[in-house]
Amino acid sequence: MKRKLMAFVAQLVGATTLLAPIIANAQVVVVPPPVYHYERLPPPRHGMVWHSGYWRWAHGAYVWTPGIWAPVVVEPGPYRVVVVSPPPAPPPPPPPRVERLSADALFPFDKGGVNDIRPQGLADIAQIAAHLRASPFGHVEVRGYTDRLGTDAYNLDLSQRRADAVKAELVAQGLPAEKIRAEGLGSQDPIVQCSNGSRDSVIQCLQPNRRVEIVTYVSDQPRW
Repeated sequence: MKRKLMAFVAQLVGATTLLAPIIANAQVVVVPPPVYHYERLPPPRHGMVWHSGYWRWAHGAYVWTPGIWAPVVVEPGPYRVVVVSPPPAPPPPPPPRVERLSADALFPFDKGGVNDIRPQGLADIAQIAAHLRASPFGHVEVRGYTDRLGTDAYNLDLSQRRADAVKAELVAQGLPAEKIRAEGLGSQDPIVQCSNGSRDSVIQCLQPNRRVEIVTYVSDQPRW
């Protein structure tokens, strides 16, 4: 048990080094990775193998996925049942690195094309791309978001165009397109909730929700 725990801690430290935050401008926020989550190993179960829990990125925040039991594979043989020895449990994947770019700083109002990205936004994306080129990674998800103002259809279209534009710029900076997925999520996963007030005050309050997230995963290795 102690060896497994030490191996997990060593892997987490290594992944933290690999996904160390880059130095970015004020419009880029590197979301701090979660701290180590201690998970007590349950007593052994006959015919089962334990897979430890892990952190994942979902709905704009890190979410802990608890460990689960998985059955040992049983294969029928010609004269007897062959029970396959349980493989060693895969190590929990390290949490992804998440960088948030302000959509207001990236694009002019109501714009979402690659040619609309502001010069400072291009510089920030180039810096992120340089960090990715220097570090091995599994894949990248570019997620576009808007605030809650406007119709759902409009917000979804605008967020998708902005995510596509950031992906296109990452590809132009030398990253493989097949490793990058762009998705527009409209007004989903808000960071802040703002009460009613004047339109200008609400727009200003909702600014953190208007963003593009670049989520970098170290590996594409499946969990179970």
